[in-house]
Amino acid sequence: MDRFDVCLPYILKEECPLPNDWSNHHNYSDDYGDPGGPTMCGITQREYDLWRKGHSLPTQDVIHLGKDEGTAIYRIGYWLPRCPSLPPGLDLFFFDTAVNMGSNRAVKLLQASLGITVDGLWGPVTAAHVAAIKDPIPILKDEENRRARLYESFGTFHLFGKGWLARDHHIASIAEGMVA
Repeated sequence: MDRFDVCLPYILKEECPLPNDWSNHHNYSDDYGDPGGPTMCGITQREYDLWRKGHSLPTQDVIHLGKDEGTAIYRIGYWLPRCPSLPPGLDLFFFDTAVNMGSNRAVKLLQASLGITVDGLWGPVTAAHVAAIKDPIPILKDEENRRARLYESFGTFHLFGKGWLARDHHIASIAEGMVA
């Protein structure tokens, strides 16, 4: 089975309360404190507009996002091209970080945990260090801690911090289980 198909359900569990029914309005949020704005199953209106424009489709309200488009956005926008080069477990954690914090931050957190220059660019040095990973567990633990500290630095931590930290720990636990 494709690792994307293995990992996506864990992401959707965090982002989409009813992942088997993308048309359900309970999967939509527009929380006043969330800088992402209107969101459906974890996909923001901004992301959805960019996706549709990039595919020569008219923009529409994100509440109309369907499973096929949402899955494609997750695969192309967050999973590819980096996750397939990561070992099992680390691929899930990186994927979740990219979805929740952005791909650039995901790269920076990974670089910091690898002990290399943190520039947010996945170049030959990052690729070589990833290819040399023998045991992803210490990297996962370090990333979990770094991600928690980063969450704590966000101005909206008082609104969403408890959930973010729970997500961080939950995804890290699943990721560590995938390593074995």
